[in-house]
Amino acid sequence: MSSNSFPPGVPADHEDRLKDPDRLTALERSALLDTLPEEAFDRAVRLATSVIGAPVGLLSLVDSERQFFKAQTGLPEAVACNRGTPLSQSFCQYVVTSGRPLSVSDARIHPLLSKNGAVSGLGVVAYMGVPIRGPDGQVLGSFCGIDSQPRQWGARELAVLEDLGAIIESEIRLRQEISTRQLLVGELNHRVKNLFSVVSGMIGMTARGAESPAEMSEALRGRINALARAHDLIRPVVTQQSEGRADVSLQALVVTLLEPHLMRQDDHVTVTGPTLSLGAGGATNLALVLHEFATNAAKYGALSVPEGHLAVTWTTEGGRLLLDWTETGGPAVEVPAAAGFGSRLVDMTVRGHFRGSMETDWRPDGLHRQLVLPLGRVEI
Repeated sequence: MSSNSFPPGVPADHEDRLKDPDRLTALERSALLDTLPEEAFDRAVRLATSVIGAPVGLLSLVDSERQFFKAQTGLPEAVACNRGTPLSQSFCQYVVTSGRPLSVSDARIHPLLSKNGAVSGLGVVAYMGVPIRGPDGQVLGSFCGIDSQPRQWGARELAVLEDLGAIIESEIRLRQEISTRQLLVGELNHRVKNLFSVVSGMIGMTARGAESPAEMSEALRGRINALARAHDLIRPVVTQQSEGRADVSLQALVVTLLEPHLMRQDDHVTVTGPTLSLGAGGATNLALVLHEFATNAAKYGALSVPEGHLAVTWTTEGGRLLLDWTETGGPAVEVPAAAGFGSRLVDMTVRGHFRGSMETDWRPDGLHRQLVLPLGRVEI
């Protein structure tokens, strides 16, 4: 059997690979599913079919239940209009789960493919497909050529599909980099706006508690320096610099982020939890979330008034980090009418990067948030 041949039966890990959460997350992150046709991808499909002499070409994205045709040429009109099929009519799914090029000369006599609905319903006989990967290496779908007649696929056809597939992968990667950069620009603008607000609040807070200009100057300088140290923790996220900050303790992270907002050094803030080391990715992304919490608490919540109190506690259970952020004694809080940029950023970080969850309880006596994050994502 050729190294590019389809397996004779459904591989044992086929379903697991199709439904792998990391792969599906990468597919969602590509922002290509259920989108309109685009010339960049259509051109690649047309060129591939012209060069290899196949009547049908597809750029097929495969999730756990269906395949979506981001680009196609030569399909029957009814199928082309639907822009996809269930997996019962998909050869591309096997390219995805194998992670390598696959081809068949005559699917009608192949033990795995002969009963596939693509043979009877779409007239697929000969097929060659190569995997299309996202920037993180996860297989998103297949770039393929199809014929309604038996044919032997050769090294030339494979090389054409692989070369054009690499161009498609570059297009996907560039789009995601642009999207990320736009998000980071928005994040930077948001941080600068918040920074002015926080510094303004610090000045007023320090002036109220200082008995002399010298005392105010010393306290304010200390708070601004602490704020700079806190921002240094999240700088890699904003500037896309990887500084390899491994083994940052959660205790140190929380204390550093909260220090700029402390009005007094007694019981204003409580930080308790077992020792937990954070990896570089976990530290910078968790810093992003907690910094947002702290900024909001200093502007609107328990850290905005002398009588307010904040408790940050955490524990680990069943391979998860459970972190509670509880504010009491602050101004009355209301559920926001709409999520702002900061809230959307927190949600994206918690659910996207950490693949965790967050619950928010707007209590009469203050705000309570609970983060539930997989330890495996926190420690890397």
